[in-house]
Amino acid sequence: MKRRERSWMYDRREGRFLKTEFVIGVRGFIEFAQQNHKFKDADKIRCSCFRCNNKRFFDVDIVREHLYKKGFCHNYFDWLCHRETVDETPSEPSNPYRDMIVDALGHNEENPNNEQINNVQEEPNDEAKKFFELLKAADSPLYARSKVSVLEMASRIISLMCEYNLPHRCVDGFASLLNEVIPNNNQMSTTFYDTKKVLKGLQLPHEKIHACRNGCMLFWKGDAHLMKCSLLCECDRYKKTPKGKLIPEKVLTYFPIKSRLQRLYATKNISEKMTWHAKKPRVPGTIEHPSDSEAWKHFDTTFPDFAFETRNVRLGLCTDGFSPFGKFGGQYFCWPVILTPYNLPPSMCMKKPFMFLSLLVPGPKNPKGNLDVYMQPLIEELKQLWEIGAMTYDISHKQNFMLHAALLWTVSDFPAYSMLSGWATAGKKACPYCMEETKAFWLDNGNKVSWFDCHRKFLPHDHPFRKNKTAFRKNKVENGMVPAMMSGDDMWQCVKDLPKATDGPEALN
Repeated sequence: MKRRERSWMYDRREGRFLKTEFVIGVRGFIEFAQQNHKFKDADKIRCSCFRCNNKRFFDVDIVREHLYKKGFCHNYFDWLCHRETVDETPSEPSNPYRDMIVDALGHNEENPNNEQINNVQEEPNDEAKKFFELLKAADSPLYARSKVSVLEMASRIISLMCEYNLPHRCVDGFASLLNEVIPNNNQMSTTFYDTKKVLKGLQLPHEKIHACRNGCMLFWKGDAHLMKCSLLCECDRYKKTPKGKLIPEKVLTYFPIKSRLQRLYATKNISEKMTWHAKKPRVPGTIEHPSDSEAWKHFDTTFPDFAFETRNVRLGLCTDGFSPFGKFGGQYFCWPVILTPYNLPPSMCMKKPFMFLSLLVPGPKNPKGNLDVYMQPLIEELKQLWEIGAMTYDISHKQNFMLHAALLWTVSDFPAYSMLSGWATAGKKACPYCMEETKAFWLDNGNKVSWFDCHRKFLPHDHPFRKNKTAFRKNKVENGMVPAMMSGDDMWQCVKDLPKATDGPEALN
């Protein structure tokens, strides 16, 4: 094929959107590459994007995402890494793709270049398709001319059971009573077990991971087979009940975040709101949403590939301890770790349905410096979502895309801040901004550290408070400078030689 006939490969965008010819060409290219088994690695094909340059194998969905975002490598008109010989000429991208786009968008052959990638309709991926099929099957009416579906009735019964802590036998009696009251030939379940079966395919996954009693390690991945802590404490993994049964000393409950983010895009009224942060009208000089902050804007500037896809998710993490049994349950504290997607508008992003419980760290004591041990599964999943992504179906645009996520910030009180960051929030150097340049002092009569009047140096140099000798510390003026902000590399040089929580409790003392 002549080069002029493949000019679409290097004519990718029109403004912020991909051109129709490029989208069609990429699909035809991938279809052709899948037919040449000699140049495949199992189900993977070579990625011919600008960065991979035919040197790496990926799944088809990832290759498509790379080509959409980065374009083809330089002068790749002959497709040498995807065809038998140079003389072979791959067929033009098939007409059904073009017909599908034209039918969906109302565009014609005379003006193909005004296509927007957000409007290209696709079939759901396999995982999303299973979810929609289960949803459709469970959404049949409860009985003829009923306004309530089988799915809605089952979900409301389970919701009431959880909210009021009803026993299973109570749910059995309640469901049986409803079955007798409503008309015959209904699909009402009569037991709690049957009610759960309706919702079984729609539930989100969770994982229970055994942990060391002292929080030194998790019996997870390569250590899942161990029966004792492999670090210095050497505690047993299990303990015996009075009946001789072995139960784990501690169990960490982990709720993967990927499936929960994918479920947001599988729900139409929510998926439409997941790009609100990019579409909302901005009022200069005001902060109505985290997307107006300098941190958000700096992140978009630093990682333009991530920011280009407005459906990528920005997350915030928060944690704190609480006593689930109240003052009558003894001194037992557990620590939930919650993730919140900030793509949503302010009226939604801080609501209860969008605050995802990710980790439930067991007690009975404060995890202190070992919180990062329990956060290992979450950190690994966040790395995968950042580097690789997850194929997700967006029902509002009817297309698949590679979803990436980034953790922008953490929200916590000062004690929890010390556990998340590793910076001690007690003693003279408690301030994470002043650090070594703190002006904290010891109260001889109170026998404690005071941070009073330590932060006047953050005021402008001409501020009258700097020269005030009576309202703050007596006869003290402030002429100091604001401490220099450390970069990530500078901070790493300070902490790289410190002992880690995974080195065992003795190393931390």
